[in-house]
Amino acid sequence: MILSDAEKLLKGKTRAVIAIDGKSGTGKSHLARLIEACCRASTVHMDDFFLPQEKKTEERLREAGGNVDYERFISDVLIPLSSGMPFSYKPFDCSTMELSPVLVEVDKPLIIIEGVYSLRPEFREYYDLAYVLDAPYESRLDRIRARSGEKKLERFINEWMPLEDIYFNSFDFSSYPLIENG
Repeated sequence: MILSDAEKLLKGKTRAVIAIDGKSGTGKSHLARLIEACCRASTVHMDDFFLPQEKKTEERLREAGGNVDYERFISDVLIPLSSGMPFSYKPFDCSTMELSPVLVEVDKPLIIIEGVYSLRPEFREYYDLAYVLDAPYESRLDRIRARSGEKKLERFINEWMPLEDIYFNSFDFSSYPLIENG
């Protein structure tokens, strides 16, 4: 369905932008890789816009979708994206807790914005299509455990998943196709 929708969009324009949102462990990154394998696509991962320590205030973390550096995402991705020209950005490196010196190039006809928080209301106008992925809670935990290990799973459960719940309970996603990935 997504590939067919993207092909139709690209027939009438030189660039199309698709957003894929969903909670951790629903398969967003996997889906983005599948689309890249079938199409000329560049993927922007919301994980590249992890909130740096200096912005992690109690007030910010209470904000729905505040666990992402949305200011940098707007300036480094959405504004350049709207120009229609290729662009690049520096991803946040969670192992060093700073921006990577390596640039991510975004230069294909199909741009995928993938990750939790990608459908914050102020981002939505930049997208041609958007989808929300869902999966049963236990399946999500199994996927997170398989990719990140037991120690990080506990951090997901205790820190990141509650922030995702605030985000998904605060905004309306009902106008977007829901893809069950169970």
